[in-house]
Amino acid sequence: MRTYGPGDVVFREGDQGAEMYLIVEGEVEIRKGTSGSAAKTLVSLHKGDLFGEMALIDHKLRSASALTSSDTKLLALNAQLFDSMIEQNPDFSRKMIRILAKRVRSTNQIIQTVLSSNRENQIMRGIAEYAAEHGTSTFKGQRLNVEEFLRWASERLGISRSDIRKAMQKLQARGVLDALAKGEGEAILAASFSV
Repeated sequence: MRTYGPGDVVFREGDQGAEMYLIVEGEVEIRKGTSGSAAKTLVSLHKGDLFGEMALIDHKLRSASALTSSDTKLLALNAQLFDSMIEQNPDFSRKMIRILAKRVRSTNQIIQTVLSSNRENQIMRGIAEYAAEHGTSTFKGQRLNVEEFLRWASERLGISRSDIRKAMQKLQARGVLDALAKGEGEAILAASFSV
């Protein structure tokens, strides 16, 4: 049994892991470093939750940090005990499978959120790249054929045409793209635009 106060570090991202933990009392935050000293809290865990098992399963360095957010008591399980529990206790094995499946789904959701929030940036970069390669230079900026860009972008960016169109409409509203007299068939990327 281990006892921690609020803000104590259980382990840090990049540490070698030799134990996993069961929260007997308290709360633990799992944080992933983003840049420099910044970190994002991925999940808050509570009494009855397990964490730190990945290092015991794949024998790699910790992929995130664990910090307590209140007075906390943890039961530490080493690799030998973990392996024994997996082999001899079907209920524990099922619980571990459910935990891992839940974490994979949660990670997929985070990835989807990140991809969605970056989608406009991806499309903006794609427009700039396409305009540089295939656009026609004008005094207002680079003129591009919308339909050809949609085909090019959907193949290279892996984003649906409808999502690309929506992003282009937002860029028009912000003045980054202008529609031409020819209607929606062509657009101009503003000369002042830079990614």
